[in-house]
Amino acid sequence: MAPKTTSSPEDSEVLTVVTGPRGTSYECPDLATLDRHLTTLCARIRQATPQFPSLARAFRDDIDVLLDRRRWLELTSA
Repeated sequence: MAPKTTSSPEDSEVLTVVTGPRGTSYECPDLATLDRHLTTLCARIRQATPQFPSLARAFRDDIDVLLDRRRWLELTSA
């Protein structure tokens, strides 16, 4: 998920925010921050499984979006 290109100052913050399918926003200005979000979501999946399978699925969906952002950051920082 590549961020939108924009030139207005207010929108420049949007370039670092990833929004998951459920509307959860993750501030991801760099790989280290993004990796912390991924680690947190993995821990939440372990806690939610098997009692709350729909919640675990939602966390996995957020991870998918964050992995897209991670790939984009890797490509643009090289």
